[in-house]
Amino acid sequence: MFAMLILFIFSLSAVVWFYAGGASSHYVISSDEVQYRYIDDKGVGGNTLGAVTQNADKSVTLGCQLGEKHRWPYCEVAISLSDDIRDGIDLTHYHSMVIEGSYLAPQPDQRLRVYLRNYNEAYSSVDDPVSLKFNGLEYNPTLENSEVALPLKAFQVLSWWISDLAVPLEHAGSELTNVSVIEIATGSAPVIGEHRLNIESIRFEGVMISEAQLFKNLTFMWLVAALIVLCVKYWQSLKVYKEERVRSARLLAINEQLKQQSETLSIMATTDPLTGLRNRMNVHRDLEQTMSRKARRECTALVIDIDHFKRINDTFGHEMGDRILIDVATLLKNRSMSTDIAVRWGGEEFVFFCPDRNLAQASFLAEKIRSRFEDNAWPHGETMTCSIGVALLRNDSVAGMLADADDALYQAKQSGRNRVEVYSDVLVTA
Repeated sequence: MFAMLILFIFSLSAVVWFYAGGASSHYVISSDEVQYRYIDDKGVGGNTLGAVTQNADKSVTLGCQLGEKHRWPYCEVAISLSDDIRDGIDLTHYHSMVIEGSYLAPQPDQRLRVYLRNYNEAYSSVDDPVSLKFNGLEYNPTLENSEVALPLKAFQVLSWWISDLAVPLEHAGSELTNVSVIEIATGSAPVIGEHRLNIESIRFEGVMISEAQLFKNLTFMWLVAALIVLCVKYWQSLKVYKEERVRSARLLAINEQLKQQSETLSIMATTDPLTGLRNRMNVHRDLEQTMSRKARRECTALVIDIDHFKRINDTFGHEMGDRILIDVATLLKNRSMSTDIAVRWGGEEFVFFCPDRNLAQASFLAEKIRSRFEDNAWPHGETMTCSIGVALLRNDSVAGMLADADDALYQAKQSGRNRVEVYSDVLVTA
């Protein structure tokens, strides 16, 4: 949830930043960093006269007297953006060229031409200025000083330039990746006479990221975050489901065993013939009856298993194994109170039900039994140990208590045997 909150704050901040103009980008042509040149038709036989003047207020004035000698008279100001025409600027991230200025012509509605000259080594040559691509358009300037925004997508490559230089089709389109020269010239059909263009400023405007791209990126981020959250939740649920399945299967198995015991209780003996202890067939019913008579249903169980008992049978024989089981039963009887129920659960496994002992008392008893096992003089003359699992009755379920104690016994075995483990949400060594 914290990660989603961070993502929400980031998304909201990004939207606010965008609509507050944070994504806007500007490139201003500074008169201190560029070079201005005057060009007219005298080079092709015309008689136009004029000049480019840089004023004290950083503005630039193009003034000329168009002559009649050339068929297409013109004058222009060329703005070199760098000392090397190969080192221009990339205008692909801008959407408009904004020219602030005024234009005085002999007649109204005279147009101006703007060329953005692009260098590309695929078709341009340093020695031939004409080889720089002519991306151009014409626009109507104003008599009074004002700003005019020219969309860069409206610039088109001049057809005569494509034809004269035999430019291949793949390079015939508009290109603004490396613009090194800007030219502003009189229109294609100018009126003979005095023309005066005053340029206050030139800048390019754009955005670092479009609105569509911004929301596309934010949507992608949210989709990725949602996918990650779903995967984590699925993995957690799968883990819990597997754990519950294992536990449910174990409880189901114990319940099935208890059900079978209850069905055959009437025809089976209640005492183990070898040890004299109660057997497991009827102890469940008796324990339930004992608990029903208690005001506080606090009960604990010890599941006791003799360590490496099979090795004793294999080494000394089953008769010696039976003698040891009898001694184990005696040891358990000596440690029990009148309300405790000692049961031979099967093989070398014993269960000790303690209706009047809490978990701490049962743990203490288990440790005494384990210690007594270690110190006892057994008939085969060797030391013998046991592992014990201890659990507390929960939700009035004897089967659940046995399952918990069995879990604790399993942990004791896995932890090296000859130890007591007490069942809790996290198993704790007694």
